Amino acid sequence: MKIGFYGAAGEVTGSRHLLDVDGFKVLLDCGLFQGHRGESIEKNVHLPFDAKTLDAVILSHAHIDHCGGLPILAKRGYAGPVHCTRITAELTGIMLADSAHLQEHDALFFNKIHQKDGKTIEPLYGDAEAKAATALLIPHPFGEWIVLNEKIRFRFLNAGHVIGSAMIELEVRAPKGLRRIVFTGDLGRRQTLLMDPPVPPADVDYLLIESTYGDRLHESLADVEPIIKRVVERAVAEKGKILIPSFALERTQELLFVFDKMIREKTIPSLPIYVDSPMAVTITDIFDRHLDSASFSAEFKRYICDEGDPFALKSVRYVRSPQESRTLNDKPGPMIILSASGMCEGGRILHHLRNNIEKDSTTVLMVGYQAQGTLGRRLQEGAKKIRIFGLEHPVWARVETVHTFSAHADRDDLMWFMTSLKPAPRRIFLVHGEPVGRAKLAERLLAAGLTRVAQPAHGDGVELE
Repeated sequence: MKIGFYGAAGEVTGSRHLLDVDGFKVLLDCGLFQGHRGESIEKNVHLPFDAKTLDAVILSHAHIDHCGGLPILAKRGYAGPVHCTRITAELTGIMLADSAHLQEHDALFFNKIHQKDGKTIEPLYGDAEAKAATALLIPHPFGEWIVLNEKIRFRFLNAGHVIGSAMIELEVRAPKGLRRIVFTGDLGRRQTLLMDPPVPPADVDYLLIESTYGDRLHESLADVEPIIKRVVERAVAEKGKILIPSFALERTQELLFVFDKMIREKTIPSLPIYVDSPMAVTITDIFDRHLDSASFSAEFKRYICDEGDPFALKSVRYVRSPQESRTLNDKPGPMIILSASGMCEGGRILHHLRNNIEKDSTTVLMVGYQAQGTLGRRLQEGAKKIRIFGLEHPVWARVETVHTFSAHADRDDLMWFMTSLKPAPRRIFLVHGEPVGRAKLAERLLAAGLTRVAQPAHGDGVELE
């Protein structure tokens, strides 16, 4: 029994972990690596394993850094099952179709503006590969055991990260007895705006746990409204635009919930809010269809019961067509534009940045994690000049960050989760975290008496007893 770490090991994108039990190979997640163009292409295109030899894929949730590599598997000949929760199956088809579209569109635009200097790029995959991968999805309910073979079964447990997100609990009949392996995927917080928090499972032998915020604490949820109030009041006074690079899944819906609440309570004026992402629009429709989902917290369900649908705010315009998106360039502020991608690595947010980043009345509000090497991270760190589609732009816009919205467990949440596991796991593997953050988390775990903690590097393989 062996586990191989082929993504999100010492980094926070491209989640891929390969479990091999007597030659039966199970891939936990198949995410897309996001970052510098050259490095991301290399890691995404050259898989460290033969896709045709995989027996099963189990998907934790529908974020693109966890599911976005599935079309590459299909392109390489994988035709086996991709197991996931029911809502994740519904969301993943949308995410993959959008990923294919964005890659094709961005490649076309890049090649057009670099026509004279001969530079060209190719999309990693297209619509056909995205559809082939989507056809492999097999949905399951939470809590139901699914048998893979005579030695392995698994089930999904609520991860509290985004709607439909799951921890993957595997039971393996090993020579020395039954072994339980838990992969958290992305783990949610104990206190969230929308989601029901995760519950630590029992009797875990081997734990693969994310460590994105292993060295940091999130701001209190109570802090978010004063920050948004200040940013909105400034935009109203200066007739400026607030650009919010927002993940289409979860973050956009959280923001709409906060805006709905603040406008209802007259904390901010009812200014135009544009959701400029076809995928975010479609995903919000899915949220509307599943407002009774067990993924949601009791508090959020009470708000729906008392106030109604938070995604049906009158001042919100849902933008689908490219033509309508382009008209936003000519509309005067104040306004709020929520657009993908959340790390500014593709999609319509790049066009809004290109048209507004040089204006000092613009505010770019970061509301999610920005991985190293991404445009969002460079803006967050105070870059004075940035390149968009290969062209340089001076940055005159204000760039602000709100950490409150993170759907990831922070340091204390992670420590609570791991110290709650009884008995303590035989081994803990810290994944999905940058080196400094997970090293500091490992130090805290050591001080708490959890000594068998590993920080695997990309490509590492570990034998399990």
